[in-house]
Amino acid sequence: MNCGSQVLRQTIPTLLEEIGYLRATIQDLLEQNARLGEENKELSDRLLQLEEQLKVNSSNSSKPPSQDPFRKARQSQLSGKKPGGQLGHPGHARKMVPLDQIARTIEIRSEICPRCGTEISETDSIAVRHHQVVELALTSPEVTQYNIHTCKCRRCGKRVKALPPKEAIKGFGPRLMAFLTMLCGEAHVTKRKICRIMSHLGIQISLGAVCNIHRLAGLLLKKTFEEIRAAALQSPNLNADESHWRCKRRKYWLWTGATSTATFFCIDPSRSQASFERIFGGFRNTLSTDRYGAYNLYSGDKQTCLAHIRRDLIKMSERPGADGAIGRILNDQLSELFGLWHQYKDRELSRIELQQQAQKPIENFKLALTVGATAEGLNSKSIALCNDLLSRFETLWTFLFQDGVEPTNNLAERSLRPAIIYRKLTGGSQSDWGMIFVERLLTVTCTFRQRAKNIFTFLIGTFRAHVLGESTPPAFEF
Repeated sequence: MNCGSQVLRQTIPTLLEEIGYLRATIQDLLEQNARLGEENKELSDRLLQLEEQLKVNSSNSSKPPSQDPFRKARQSQLSGKKPGGQLGHPGHARKMVPLDQIARTIEIRSEICPRCGTEISETDSIAVRHHQVVELALTSPEVTQYNIHTCKCRRCGKRVKALPPKEAIKGFGPRLMAFLTMLCGEAHVTKRKICRIMSHLGIQISLGAVCNIHRLAGLLLKKTFEEIRAAALQSPNLNADESHWRCKRRKYWLWTGATSTATFFCIDPSRSQASFERIFGGFRNTLSTDRYGAYNLYSGDKQTCLAHIRRDLIKMSERPGADGAIGRILNDQLSELFGLWHQYKDRELSRIELQQQAQKPIENFKLALTVGATAEGLNSKSIALCNDLLSRFETLWTFLFQDGVEPTNNLAERSLRPAIIYRKLTGGSQSDWGMIFVERLLTVTCTFRQRAKNIFTFLIGTFRAHVLGESTPPAFEF
């Protein structure tokens, strides 16, 4: 018994030491398992994030279709019809030029009857078909030389130098300066290409001369630019958007305010709320925008772009689990609202019917947003999207109650496209006056296009007024 007790007393410390070691090992394993669990969760979240990035395309983000990965060419099904205009399609024949604009007329008659060989005279004509051929005039540049004489007075011997007329102060005429400016605004031609085009027409002009003409155009278009901007800011509805711009390797922002009849552009160093206030501070009516934070400053009536929201909901619907289920519900309700809007635009629904039928999908939309904002285990981006849409919920449906308001911000986005093309072709601006020239020329060009007005004629009148020393350029009628 004593021997067993002695052995037990000797064994206990060893067992206690092993138990302590095992406890420490278990604790290390538990901590390691916890770390591995956290790392696994981080890796899983990272994997989901990378998979989501791979799925980003034009349907679920703001990327243009040209940047879609693995983009497939559209496979159009053959209709069995021949190419070209189809039977019943309205024609687009060229209109006949008036007689007073025809340079020359050539009479064409048959001389001998192909059937019997009888000679045909002018008096035998019974019908005339008019066929006009349009050709570029084969002309050289119109150059006017002014011989400015210096004379000596017979009486006092003073040398008197004649002054050239106002229209001869500049080295280029109003039509040429207007054409060089229009090439930049309408065709987005760079200044170097303008020089090459002019050389093909027999006009030698330097890069510096083109820059001077464009700098002058920026100054002359100031009044028209301010009139267009004021008209846009006074309109009942205004769509706003922005895109980046480059000037001397620095990043700027090109803002646009678009209506159906007037559109203006402003380049600003910032994309902040202060920039929004500087550019749109005078506007007090309904503003349509995306959900960018700078527009949150506006306190008046707003319409949030549903097209942007739809792309975010498509991205949410592609996530696994509850995120995808809620995203699909939200997207379905929004699609139903878009369908009602198209019926209204096609005059299949009245404004009252549109509002009544939109109530149910709007209620379902809000309920799904509430679930998405409060449910546990959802992706943080899904929760943030639901909370953001709930915070601006009333701004989603302004288009149902106000005439002229669209559910999307497409009007502003379409107005930005020519400006973005201009930026890509020219690389942006290289000076402060260059940015002024761009924002004013794009403003006038876009607005004249909306109103189907001839910008070339307007620019000719603007330069002619300046050359002749007239105080006011031709007025732009709204």
